[in-house]
Amino acid sequence: MVPTSLQRRIVLVFVGLLVLVMALVLALVRDSSARIVGSEGQSELAVGAKVFQRLLEQNQRQLETAAAVLSADFAFREAIATQDQPTMRSVIGNHGQRIHAQVMMVAGIDGALIASSQRPTGPGEAFPFPDLLLEAERSGRSAGFRQMRNGQLYQVVLVPIMAPRRIAWVAMAFQVDDRWARDMAEVTGLAVHMVRFGARGPVLLASSFDAPRRADLALNHLPAAGQQELLEVGGEPYRTMRLPLDGAMQAVLQLPVAQVQAPFNLLQARLLGVIGTAILVFALGSFTLARRIVRPLDQLSTAAHRIAQGDYGQALPALPQDEIGRLATSFAHMRDGIASREERIVRLAYVDSLTDLPNRTRFLETFARLPAGVPRAVAVLNIDRFAMINNALGYQVGDRLLREVGERISTLERPPIMVARLWGDHFAFLLEIETQDCARGFAGAVLEQLRDPITLDGQRLDIGGSIGISLYPQDGLDASTLLRRAELALAAAKRRRSGLAFAHEAGAEPAPEQLSLIGDMRAAMERGEFTLAYQPKLDFRSGRIVAVEALLRWRHPERGMVPPGSFIPFAEQTGFIREVTPWVLDAAIRQLAQWRKEGLEIAVSANLSTLDLLDPELPRRVHALLEFHRVPASSLCLEITESALMDEPALALAHLNALAALGVKLSIDDYGVGQASLAYLKSLPVNELKLDRSFVTAIADSPRNAAIVQSTIMLSHALGLSVVAEGVETEQELAWLRANGCDVAQGYFIAKPAPAAELAARIAAQGVAAA
Repeated sequence: MVPTSLQRRIVLVFVGLLVLVMALVLALVRDSSARIVGSEGQSELAVGAKVFQRLLEQNQRQLETAAAVLSADFAFREAIATQDQPTMRSVIGNHGQRIHAQVMMVAGIDGALIASSQRPTGPGEAFPFPDLLLEAERSGRSAGFRQMRNGQLYQVVLVPIMAPRRIAWVAMAFQVDDRWARDMAEVTGLAVHMVRFGARGPVLLASSFDAPRRADLALNHLPAAGQQELLEVGGEPYRTMRLPLDGAMQAVLQLPVAQVQAPFNLLQARLLGVIGTAILVFALGSFTLARRIVRPLDQLSTAAHRIAQGDYGQALPALPQDEIGRLATSFAHMRDGIASREERIVRLAYVDSLTDLPNRTRFLETFARLPAGVPRAVAVLNIDRFAMINNALGYQVGDRLLREVGERISTLERPPIMVARLWGDHFAFLLEIETQDCARGFAGAVLEQLRDPITLDGQRLDIGGSIGISLYPQDGLDASTLLRRAELALAAAKRRRSGLAFAHEAGAEPAPEQLSLIGDMRAAMERGEFTLAYQPKLDFRSGRIVAVEALLRWRHPERGMVPPGSFIPFAEQTGFIREVTPWVLDAAIRQLAQWRKEGLEIAVSANLSTLDLLDPELPRRVHALLEFHRVPASSLCLEITESALMDEPALALAHLNALAALGVKLSIDDYGVGQASLAYLKSLPVNELKLDRSFVTAIADSPRNAAIVQSTIMLSHALGLSVVAEGVETEQELAWLRANGCDVAQGYFIAKPAPAAELAARIAAQGVAAA
């Protein structure tokens, strides 16, 4: 659920932020601790080394003091003078016990060993440490670490015995062993090792370590004298320092890193405890806060769900007057606004605002909800002369008229399933009927309702209507198809002025493949799929080809050659003809220029549609093309249909005059099938009339066609116009036209349309002549 997810996200965000901050703090503490431990370790080891040296010096001074006390003893000096060895041994033995010296020795000034507390001495036995004697003779006394014959290490101090001159030397030695190393370790806080470095490598003589750790001590990897390094002993890091003592004897001092790090580890442990407690407390607080936030939102979400299902009546929960409470109040206002707007939207979506009748959307939905087995029909009504009334009296009167019509057709004795207004003055009926006769009877009742005049603002309006009806399932299985078929039937009814027509009487709908050609034409223009074919025109007087008509052809990459009748009407309806015609004119005039370069003096005709004739740019465009290709205007003939002249006669006449002023020849195409009157024809600046093929076909066998063509030829000649007959397909038709004074003829009997390359040779040879 959304509230639970929000609650979880709030807790996770708050706790996550705290964890992130605490992690950064902990990382900072650890990083600082590591640096401090390293620095502190170096300082503690250096301090411990100084303490160790001070202890050695202190021990040495204590030994020297004890030796000085002994040398001042009168009996001891007298025994030395008399060479009384038993007395000497007794004195040094007692004195060594008092000061805890393990070895006491007396040496003569000649270097001989006079007495020893460990054993009797022999005559001529040398003092074991002659180097200490040499040092003592130079400086008055000496000290150092020495190994005895038993391999034990001792700290030895040598001082003179004066009486008053120096008569002998007394030596005191304290044993340096593991106990001594542990005592030093306790005082310094360091691990202490005594190591002798000789030719055979380092030898450990004393250590404060126990046996296992002593075995892990890597003596071969000790740092240089006076330097500090980190070494591992038994898997634990030790900061290690080597301190030179006396000759080959050195002390190795080690500080356990864990010892320095222990306070920081304790600090981190406490910090982790604090962080864990803080996270737990923060999580509980965040959970409580999130619950207080999410619970009202959960209630609002439930209310929103009810609103989404269309329930606007249930009250919202009472909430405290905080931010969420204000949100709930705003939510209530929003709910009321949504309810009001939805009511208006539903009305706009399903009700026609002018007539209060259902609209097209409601009509389609109602049809779709009917069970499949219910017999039904769709009728479409159009008000006759509504456009005339609207234009004459204004849109306000037209709207009132539509409302009045809506009220009338909604009060029929046998009301339909639904009456709807589609658009403009088009109304639709959904009928539950079984037969065509029932539908006819309903249409008659509707038209009867419209026969009574309607009075608006004192103006009596006589209206009528036309109705198209489509039946289910014969004419379609869905409402859209039935409406479309009914519209076609309505158009048929208006053309016939019959008031009523059924869909099956209106003929077939345009083929889908024809409709798809509309979208293909622009691509065809870009890909160069349009071409021109030229059909020759035969002059009866000279018997030679004097002109050709440029005919548009379309070679579709998938459908092959598309007939002109399949796409030119659609081009005219969609306005695309305004892009096609300039291409045709350019291609035809370019070909005309090419023929003139080849020595062929011939004229070219091209067709203009209604939209072309009403285009204000047409004269300028034709003039520009003639100038660009350097072709005389008299070589170009433009053919215009009579219907094109009737749409906007004044504008069409102005453009024709502009073309005629250029010197372009003009022709009335398909003459006889339009509505041009003779009075209008005499004012046109045209050069020829082109008889429609319907009058030429079988003209020798049709007296009426013959009479029409004869009279047209006479009239044209009287007006100074030449006559062109098209559609000549037999020798008899060609002979009749020649005999009756026709000027020019074209048709399949003379020559079929052909590409310019094929036609050039035929025109040059003048292969077609009068039979």
